[in-house]
Amino acid sequence: MNEKQDLLQMLGQVAVFSALSEEDLRHIAQTCVLHTYSAGEMVFFEKDEIASVLVVYAGDVAVFKRAADGREQILSHLRAGEIVSVVPLVLHQNACHAASGRAATTTQILSITPRLFEALCAKNAAFNRILLEHLAGKLEQLSELAASLSLQSARSRLAAFLIKHADQPRQSAGITQEEIAAEIGTVREIVARLLRDFSQLGWLKRERQRLILINKAALEEEARRW
Repeated sequence: MNEKQDLLQMLGQVAVFSALSEEDLRHIAQTCVLHTYSAGEMVFFEKDEIASVLVVYAGDVAVFKRAADGREQILSHLRAGEIVSVVPLVLHQNACHAASGRAATTTQILSITPRLFEALCAKNAAFNRILLEHLAGKLEQLSELAASLSLQSARSRLAAFLIKHADQPRQSAGITQEEIAAEIGTVREIVARLLRDFSQLGWLKRERQRLILINKAALEEEARRW
């Protein structure tokens, strides 16, 4: 099996392409490019023109905005089957990325020409429906993020973050306080103080960069506070 046949098989496993015919998948396989990024490597930058349609094949892309002082806010994580910068891509010609994206783990990205993407949208109603579902999901995520940042305290947001990420593979390798701060919309100093408070209360213990939950019920109660 050659490289293009391997890629054709891969495309058939990507959820966003599930409505496409074998002919369409073959066309994508013949023209797209597969890029691999190491953890921490930038995938795209805010305000850069969207020169090609990027689809996450495997891995995790952290989408973020960076303030003038260098502080970051993670907006979302894009994983297998998700399209990068889909909102500006669909709504605007000569669109630019509205935020930046960095590989959170080893990540593979499919690069597809905008012309082919537009052709698929023009002739395939089912593909358009999948894109609309994707847009709706992103809108819901951003609404939840806005509500959390405006209505919840940093303490509650940190508790929710710890519960959500405790069992994820990346947590076993550790996560820095700067990374947590970027995820929950605060600064490292506040994260450090809150982690110390939670530890003193007996809710978690820290082993280097690993955070081990001891009293999940207490953290869940804290996460529900608004």
